[in-house]
Amino acid sequence: MVSSPEVPRRRLVRSWLVRLWPAALVAVLFTGGAVGLALTTRLASSAPLLLVALRPTPSILLLVGASTPVGWTLLIAVPLRALVDVGYFGVARTNLRSLVALRPGGRRLVDALSRRTTERALLYFCLVNTNAAVDAALGGGDVPWRRFLRFLIPGTILSTTLYLLAARAVAPWARDVVTWLDSHATEGILLLLALGLLRLAVQAARNRLRRGRDAPAPGDSG
Repeated sequence: MVSSPEVPRRRLVRSWLVRLWPAALVAVLFTGGAVGLALTTRLASSAPLLLVALRPTPSILLLVGASTPVGWTLLIAVPLRALVDVGYFGVARTNLRSLVALRPGGRRLVDALSRRTTERALLYFCLVNTNAAVDAALGGGDVPWRRFLRFLIPGTILSTTLYLLAARAVAPWARDVVTWLDSHATEGILLLLALGLLRLAVQAARNRLRRGRDAPAPGDSG
């Protein structure tokens, strides 16, 4: 019996979905984080929970954690922070791992990341804090999804709770920072723009001087 051409097509689509969904997840969360960063000064005082939803980073939690309800902040921040780590882990597991293994010395790197001692150290680090490098290292190794989530979820809950407690410990200082940023947002944007233009001008002047030194003198023969 001849197999239908739809079967290999479905397998190909499923394979592509497995490879693409972690990158798509990271892209969506990164876009939300960029929007949150651009609107930090406005949302920090007017809609702190929305800011946490857009950008649940440690700095944002420390900034607005004292002005938001702990329960709601945990319900919003913990899943989103965990999804960021899931995305990086998935990208490394489905894409980077195969690419690294093809490069010279890449197979040794994958084997080193797959060692029990390395995996155990990285997983226990997830209980304290997580970052893209740790997620990618675990995804590039041979850590199963379930084992990664068993360490990631309690670690995210613990670290998020600690950030919120720290935010309440420095609440007066954080509130003053938010108020100052909110009242000086325009000046801050203009200052950053001026610094960026100044850096471009300095770089252009350096390039012009370098080309002038490298140019041959009029009396030099070719």
